Amino acid sequence: MWTPIRTADGSWTLRDETLGQACHSLSGAWEQARLRYAEPCRVRELGRERPVVRLLDIGTGLGLNLAAALAALDGTLARLEAVTFERDAQVLAHSRALADWPAEVEPWLQRVHAALGAQARAGDSIRLVLGDAREHLPTLDEAPFDAVFLDPFSPQVAPELWSEAFLAHVASRMAAQAVLSTYSASFAVRLSLARAGLTLGRGPRVGAKAEGTLASWARALPPLEGRIERRLARRLGGS
Repeated sequence: MWTPIRTADGSWTLRDETLGQACHSLSGAWEQARLRYAEPCRVRELGRERPVVRLLDIGTGLGLNLAAALAALDGTLARLEAVTFERDAQVLAHSRALADWPAEVEPWLQRVHAALGAQARAGDSIRLVLGDAREHLPTLDEAPFDAVFLDPFSPQVAPELWSEAFLAHVASRMAAQAVLSTYSASFAVRLSLARAGLTLGRGPRVGAKAEGTLASWARALPPLEGRIERRLARRLGGS
């Protein structure tokens, strides 16, 4: 079901043969984790502002996004408290079996694997929740999250994790200054986030992907293109 693929920056991804999609961009899985998620969600800056950074990670995959968050906190005094959702435990087993990671990736990914197993390093707190995030997220008794990595498979093959109801619930778990980042630039996804009350912004270009989407309750974000803003405004005005 899972086929390993070496991406252009030397890091690995896995392709789900049932869905016909890889977990990451083939232009660079580690590049995507850092530039699509850790950086625009300001993980390093958060680590300089507070002792604990609380992360909601939807789509654990190989654990690279979590590894990028740990790498971003390196040199700060903050520790990571993450809740991560994954539907298939086998993807993590395959991730542990992969070898020959780039030197800048391996120590952080090892910490993720340790935190999800029985050898957690002091200070690392990564809680893995297996199953349908729509069912389990509402049951969490957690403080608001400082950052959200929204990285499930695409709306075409996993529409349930992009539904308006689910995205509204994700938004409700975000702190006021939190930033959500996703690779999706789908108008339907953006409209759902806007209907939840979030302000939207343009995510960075990463690899072959022209842009993603950022969302926050209060933080200023790079603006969307004017035509997209106008289209959203028309739809919101008519909803």
